[in-house]
Amino acid sequence: VWVAQAIKGIKEIPSVEDCHAEIALWTGTNPEVTSCPYKAIQSQTDYLLRLQADTGFEGQFDAHKQFFDWKKSKVNVAEYRNKAYPSPTTGTMAPVHSTPWMDLMDDGIDAYINAA
Repeated sequence: VWVAQAIKGIKEIPSVEDCHAEIALWTGTNPEVTSCPYKAIQSQTDYLLRLQADTGFEGQFDAHKQFFDWKKSKVNVAEYRNKAYPSPTTGTMAPVHSTPWMDLMDDGIDAYINAA
């Protein structure tokens, strides 16, 4: 969205100096965020929220809690995939799928939609 707005002339392209400062800001946090997966998730969320604010996107885009839950449950990813989660942009709760993830052998969209 940011790039599309810049191409259309809606968003002003920052100066080279501002771009370098922005890159230094985000890459400066790399040692901290790479030491902890939860900090990495929060950093990615912060970046997306920054882009959201920059482009005027009005939806909700903070999904870090869902990613924290995912990280905690990675030991049993099949159980995580059997749960339903709210959309980070609309808050709409997804339905629980009728077929356990491990039993759904065809991962194509048609099979998924038809089995739901």
